[in-house]
Amino acid sequence: MDGVATSDPDAAHRWLEAAYSGYRPEESNSHRDFRFRSRNVRVGNGSLARLCYSSSADNNVVLSGVMVVAQPDDGGMKVSLGRDEEAVLPGSPVLLPAHQAVSVLWADTVADCVGVQSADVERVAVETTGLERTALRFTGLRPMSPELGRRWGEAVRRVVDVLVDRPEVGGAPLVATALTERLARAVLATFPSTTLVSHRRLPPDHATPAVVRRAVEHIEGNAHRAMTLTEIADAAGVGARGLQACFLRHRDTTPTAYAERVRMARAHRDLVDTDPGGPDAVPMIAARWGFADHSGFAAAYRDAYGRLPEETLRR
Repeated sequence: MDGVATSDPDAAHRWLEAAYSGYRPEESNSHRDFRFRSRNVRVGNGSLARLCYSSSADNNVVLSGVMVVAQPDDGGMKVSLGRDEEAVLPGSPVLLPAHQAVSVLWADTVADCVGVQSADVERVAVETTGLERTALRFTGLRPMSPELGRRWGEAVRRVVDVLVDRPEVGGAPLVATALTERLARAVLATFPSTTLVSHRRLPPDHATPAVVRRAVEHIEGNAHRAMTLTEIADAAGVGARGLQACFLRHRDTTPTAYAERVRMARAHRDLVDTDPGGPDAVPMIAARWGFADHSGFAAAYRDAYGRLPEETLRR
């Protein structure tokens, strides 16, 4: 975790520019004492930050490569995109999309900011809808409904719980990738975009056993590291949605579910081979294989092996 606490506007603006590529802070509109505080933690390719902006300041933003969802806890915030202008109330998330000019007015604001790489969001959109990568564009700054806004907050809290309660788990590469994926999916589910109006392309019929075999070999040979659905599909020689169809036809499951099953088997092997020397053995083994939620891992493990992971470790 890193951060800054400063009364120097230039130092605050340098931090913002370094944290969010394309962020261009303007001079403060207030002559009162300036104070800025931030705390920032990496989440795979993304970040979570809490910002405290003590004065009124206009910021022009054309984020390159990252999109930010800001949710103020206190103070005022106004966001403008083209002709649309939104006054953001505390507790309500607002999207600052990548590659679009946005004006942000901070007014004694305390806000949580989630940064997600636009490439991760675009990849998830391609994998789940068949939309061309270059066609993804967000068409609104606010959640599509109050309920979706609440779900966004819940998704962020679950990620924060992992990072704060068990930072050693959140730092495991497979867990960090899973948390990044969770945030990317949450952005697509929360804010209106062209994925909602796309004419989704049907995957070509390449659902042959050979395609599945190539995908299985790639998954089993690379289960120790992060893999995207796009990567697995490339190894199999089909598109992401075509690979989904292959697995459903020949394995009655999805590629991601199969990868999770392989990683569960690897975690089981490690539990069998590990000396039960400490209370963190099970969480650390689970994190090594991409399982961030210990209770969820325990339930899935019991479904697969008929006992809790701690019982296997003690044998």
